[in-house]
Amino acid sequence: MPPPRIRLAHLLSRLRISRSFALPTIGEWKRPFLIFGQFALTLHVINAYIGAIGPTDGISMVPTIPHAYRSTPYILESRLHRRGRNIHVGDIITFTHPVNQYSMSKRVIGMPGDFVSVMTPGRGDEDMRKDASEGDWANVKESLIRVPEGHCWVAGDNLDWSRDSRVFGALPLALVKGKVLGVVWPLGARKWFGSGSQLVDVGYGEREWVRG
Repeated sequence: MPPPRIRLAHLLSRLRISRSFALPTIGEWKRPFLIFGQFALTLHVINAYIGAIGPTDGISMVPTIPHAYRSTPYILESRLHRRGRNIHVGDIITFTHPVNQYSMSKRVIGMPGDFVSVMTPGRGDEDMRKDASEGDWANVKESLIRVPEGHCWVAGDNLDWSRDSRVFGALPLALVKGKVLGVVWPLGARKWFGSGSQLVDVGYGEREWVRG
């Protein structure tokens, strides 16, 4: 028996259907890549110049910024304060360490021209189990330093365990990455930081001296 004949019109219709499943053209590929590129660029601009939420670690800012070994706290940063713009004494900032190049967060206690009373750095890891009367860190020394132009002086709220301007000196304002607006995680520790709200003016009355 001869094979069945296929009509020409039927064959052409099948060819048209098969052509509809062809690979996308170069022009069709461009659109998703352009959308992805625009999204990535927008995200970068927001993160670098407007604001960001990021993790922080360490105990130098306890109890202002909590620390837990089982969870990492997250802070909200304003990038509008990059390079020290509109930064004031009392603000908490994030910055790039001038020596080790990693990110840190500390409190500003002196701006250009301010005089800062500087105590020697706190305890080292090797002093963790020592009593208050042991270790060189317990021999407190104090000096008065004037913050140079274009710099600020930073310190951790947990002074005994903070590596700050007492170690690496005045911080160039150009290294300031942003201002910490608050803690967003964990939920139980959420808080908002006002400008200089954690600093108290001691006034000009009698003062209580604390010995190391």
